Amino acid sequence: MNHTLRTLGATLAAGICFGTAAAQETTQQALTLQEAIELSYRQSPVLEAQRQAQEAAVLNRKSVWGLRMPQLGIGAAYTYMSKDIKAFDLNKEKEAALQAIGQLPLPFPIPGEVIQAVQGLDLSLTLQKKQFATVGATAAVPIYMGGKINAAVNAAKIGVEKSDQEAAKAQTDLFAQVVERYYGLSLAHHILKVREEVTEGMRKHLDDAIKLEANGMIASTEKLYAEMFLAKAEGEQTAAGLQIGTINRALGASLNREGNYLPITALFIVDSLRPLDHYLERVRQNSPILKQVELTRRLAEEGVRAARASFLPEVAAMGAVNAWDWQLTQLAPRWMVGAGVKLRIFDGLGSEYKHASAKRQVRQVEAMQVQAENDLMTLTEKLYNQLKSSAAEVNALQATVAFAESYLDAKQRAFSEGIAPSSDVVDARMNLAKAKVERLAAAYTFDVTLAQLLALAGETEALGSYMYQPDFRTIDND
Repeated sequence: MNHTLRTLGATLAAGICFGTAAAQETTQQALTLQEAIELSYRQSPVLEAQRQAQEAAVLNRKSVWGLRMPQLGIGAAYTYMSKDIKAFDLNKEKEAALQAIGQLPLPFPIPGEVIQAVQGLDLSLTLQKKQFATVGATAAVPIYMGGKINAAVNAAKIGVEKSDQEAAKAQTDLFAQVVERYYGLSLAHHILKVREEVTEGMRKHLDDAIKLEANGMIASTEKLYAEMFLAKAEGEQTAAGLQIGTINRALGASLNREGNYLPITALFIVDSLRPLDHYLERVRQNSPILKQVELTRRLAEEGVRAARASFLPEVAAMGAVNAWDWQLTQLAPRWMVGAGVKLRIFDGLGSEYKHASAKRQVRQVEAMQVQAENDLMTLTEKLYNQLKSSAAEVNALQATVAFAESYLDAKQRAFSEGIAPSSDVVDARMNLAKAKVERLAAAYTFDVTLAQLLALAGETEALGSYMYQPDFRTIDND
């Protein structure tokens, strides 16, 4: 049963017709390739994770900018000491003097009121009581940190760019995956239709064989041969139907939404491609992989600058103000400002080794960068050649399918006249099915390879432009 489906609008001029049962028609969801790609972009957990990583990188960059800003703080403290801090204490000498005076032979006694008054005198000066509390504010301003702050700020900026490229890489990978599974499901539907045609043809062939045997025109073995291959065709049809379910679930996983999807964007090929140099240059300019490696190299260079800062002095200004106190001596200052310089003289050669390690990391990333570009250039050429080969294979199989159809028609007529064995008809039908499947598989390989090439070059949005080329051709069962 054929079901007419909506097409891709202005993109495609023809749709694909599928379906084996009327019950499936109400549950299948027609889906274009563009709709599948957009749906995956909106709902993919992988892309959502990358979006969160991008936001985290932006926030980290903002936090690093705070290293340039003054550091302000408010603090409170309570102190309890074992005793008061005194400038002097003459109370012991006072007691000794009173005792000495009492032993002197004075002509008149000293009044008791005077002695009590002297004993009550506190002949000490307290600088700070043993309990006191303070509340104040502090400030520190970095003036020069040897380039450490600049390196941290630049590294955070590179981190934002790197997270953007990681998100772009995740999106291009998802694009290639969706195209592969979408056209894989389309191919599975096509193969099912081919298997249905084979089963229907084998069933008709068996009916003809039964009639010819009844008329004594063929031996019974010819009919048994037809029965055997009908059973085989039915088994292959069942397997093809199960394969659809597996690939459909895989596509649903890419879209992060379950459903019974019916792809309506046709398999296609184009015979003329841009020159190989075009794709090589696009990969060099746009590849998220190469951009990530370049950012990793820049990040390693900032690591060298940060390690070099350990050999340079650090200069900072500082200040503090006492906003409130309890039992704090009046001699304590209410505010203070100052500046400090710190220079490491020797730290066990740790800074030297860190600096040398950072420079080795730069060289390591540079070597990786060269290797990555070489690998991507090789992969680009391989994909390009695969595209050309798949298009040529589809064209060659086009003639093979036409010949196989004509050959099958001739063998069917010969069998009906009793001049050809049943095996000739079966072989002709199987060869036609094989040629159709191979042609569809070659078109599938072309489309998936094109998506991989565009993903590698960072030009996934250019896929639709190939559908407007004059030599654009859809590939189906016909």
